[in-house]
Amino acid sequence: GERPRGREVSLKPSQSPNLRRRCKSLPTPTERAKLEISRSRSPTSQKKVRFADSLGLELISVKHFDDTDEPQVPERILAKLAKGPVHLNHLNTKFPRVPAQSMFMELQFTNPGTLPGFEQKVREVKVMLESVEVDEFSLSGFVRVLNLAFEKSVSLRYSLNNWITCMDSLASYVPDSSDGDTDKFCFKIVMPTYLDNGGTFQFAIKYYVGGQEFWDNNNGNNYKVRRNNRFKMSPPREWENGWIHFI
Repeated sequence: GERPRGREVSLKPSQSPNLRRRCKSLPTPTERAKLEISRSRSPTSQKKVRFADSLGLELISVKHFDDTDEPQVPERILAKLAKGPVHLNHLNTKFPRVPAQSMFMELQFTNPGTLPGFEQKVREVKVMLESVEVDEFSLSGFVRVLNLAFEKSVSLRYSLNNWITCMDSLASYVPDSSDGDTDKFCFKIVMPTYLDNGGTFQFAIKYYVGGQEFWDNNNGNNYKVRRNNRFKMSPPREWENGWIHFI
């Protein structure tokens, strides 16, 4: 038999003008992010906002330091700090350390030598504390006594625990200090580092002459010096809780 007549249709596979590309694996999250960035920077593309988590990236980046690492302070931060009270020249751009606390001693009385009628008071009571200076390391001062005899001694009796125990420290005569009626003695005591913050150093003056003792104990109140812990320098504004905040 013959084939049924009709329009013959020839089906031929279409030929692609280009060679087929080889299959490629899906881009990694990092590659996708780079692709998005390159597209956003294209002048013909429309600006879009992309968040890191939508691109498969981490929202935070954490770096761990060990104890031997010394973070470097950026020059722009050092430039700001150099305007303040902190001198960073010796730090060699390293992380500045927190200033150490120092022991400051504060007088709880007014120096008697600055009060009116001091010389007359010495003649009446025979011995008077004249002045005291104190720093974080020592307490020093002068005592004025009535010149009752050539042989005499002046000492400081002090306590660190409210007179549970006490100690004596001998004062020294100040050469050429006599004005005919009175003599001057000086003393110096190294302040104990173990005195607690808020602790009080108390003392009184003993004058021994001609077999008699005369005391100056600040009218029964004793002379008191209190310890306070403070910073030697004020931390810069960027310094909070021992850390510098990079802005």
